[in-house]
Amino acid sequence: MFFYIDILHTQDKGVNLSALPLGEGLPASVTDGTLYVRQGKQRLLQFEVAGGQLLLLGDPVFSPSEQVFGAMIPAPGKVDQDVLFREIKGHYYWFYIRDKQLYCGSSFGAVFPVYYYRTGSRIAISSSSRILAEKMGLDERDKRNLLERLLFNYTFFNSTWWKEIKLLEAHRYLHVADGGAGVAGSFEISDYFTAPEDFSRDSLHELSRIFQEETQKFFPEATFGISLTGGFDGRTLVAAARKANRDFFTYSFGRPDSTDVSLPARQAARLNVPYFPIFLDDQYVAQHSLESAWSFMDRTEYNGNFGRPHYYYAAGRLAEKTNVILTGNFGSELFRALHLPGVMMSEHLIRVFASQDNSWKDELSRYTRQLDADFFSEEIDALIADIEAYIDKMKGWEANHKFYHFVFNEIFRKYFGPELVMQSHFLNNRTPYLNLHFFRQLNRTIWSGVHSRLFEKQKSKRMKGQMFYATFIKQADPDLFYLNTNKGYSPADVLTPWRLPILAGRVVWHKYLNHKEIDDNSVHAFIQRNHQAISGAIGHSVPPFLRALCEKADLEIPAGQHIDKHIKHFSIGAGWMKAGIVQPEFQQ
Repeated sequence: MFFYIDILHTQDKGVNLSALPLGEGLPASVTDGTLYVRQGKQRLLQFEVAGGQLLLLGDPVFSPSEQVFGAMIPAPGKVDQDVLFREIKGHYYWFYIRDKQLYCGSSFGAVFPVYYYRTGSRIAISSSSRILAEKMGLDERDKRNLLERLLFNYTFFNSTWWKEIKLLEAHRYLHVADGGAGVAGSFEISDYFTAPEDFSRDSLHELSRIFQEETQKFFPEATFGISLTGGFDGRTLVAAARKANRDFFTYSFGRPDSTDVSLPARQAARLNVPYFPIFLDDQYVAQHSLESAWSFMDRTEYNGNFGRPHYYYAAGRLAEKTNVILTGNFGSELFRALHLPGVMMSEHLIRVFASQDNSWKDELSRYTRQLDADFFSEEIDALIADIEAYIDKMKGWEANHKFYHFVFNEIFRKYFGPELVMQSHFLNNRTPYLNLHFFRQLNRTIWSGVHSRLFEKQKSKRMKGQMFYATFIKQADPDLFYLNTNKGYSPADVLTPWRLPILAGRVVWHKYLNHKEIDDNSVHAFIQRNHQAISGAIGHSVPPFLRALCEKADLEIPAGQHIDKHIKHFSIGAGWMKAGIVQPEFQQ
């Protein structure tokens, strides 16, 4: 799936549509005002709406009706994003073309990115930042972008590898007309952060009913796959599909001795559900992991990281069986309070939102000086000022609401997004938990993570999200209710009061007595085997301080050593290197 348009604000003709055949890139010379689209594994749908044309490119999940479209575009030139996001679920791009005007945006969560470049009376818009750089002849890389990645693992704001190319803000759209081109839209996720109205357990039953009703909309007619691991997110989707009597298979990936493979295999057999294991064994590490890692990075335009080669490998295997998978992406983040630093939330990010004073500024400055004070002499002050302005806009908000605003607008699309973008080259990943209607209903109850304390550490309070999963599974599929997760306890242990001592015992047993350090997805094995090859490929085309960080990981990596920093530095180094090599061989 791909789109590109180069358009003059002042053009006196309408927007034309040109469909690109699969495997074919843009023509050497593009025509002004032509929207080039390639469907790939996705769909291009066209509807006549409010005197204009509505185009959906991707994997939209909805029931088309004049009533829905009329509410979505209630008047010529007006887009109601609340209706759009509630009624058209899934991941897609949308375009509205009317009277020589173009409106362009992405779906709820903005998982599929929209990039743009403006100069004079011209704007170029695309699903690919690298294609924009290539077509516009841009080669100046953005040091601010580099600094944000080093601090937060992804960008805090809307920069890209290239200084003049911007990422469209989440839940905004581009509007191009005679008067110029600009960012428009008024949707705010914080409008859905309402105070809870229902504190009772009874609300869990109504939420379960709504979730079943909403999730069924994501089930395609043809056979599809559901990610079934050892946790709650996937098995909740399995319960929903079994209740709806749909034709599906389950899958998971990991080392053969991982509970993310062994446990689903046993439980799928017990439930009489087809199961497809994807083994990340020694053969995978030796023969596929390095190629998969570079391909993952390439398909994500180096917005992903080297810790996820198995996602690329698994997508290719799954594409042989289906065009649609359902995953539990975004589920845990809806229900529980995020609390631990890691690749999703760096320590610097946590400090920004958790500090009661300005100590986060000092820490960002200190870390930047350690990297290279001269290289980032202007960028760090500008970044701190922008973050301060970002936080100031939320004065008076609850601390957790500030953070969840960032989660929905930035973390979802920048942490999970690259994974889904890569998968879109092979199939469609449907994520029922990222559903505005369900999110609105959830936030009316106490069970939403939005109503948790910021970075809650107490496990008993963080487990309240599992109350929903357990309630849903009990109602939808009693056979799954008593099957253990890989945490050592079952949904029944969470929900049934007399089983609470069993739950406590199993948690202790799993955490302290049966805890095993296992390289579930063979990421450590991949890095151990290939770190020198990756470092060598990055070479010396990066700033000296970044080269030094990559060379630290060029040494022997012992088993058990924490490798997140190595992965981070390799990923950023490779992205910076590739951004300086803009050439037509890049795969769209």
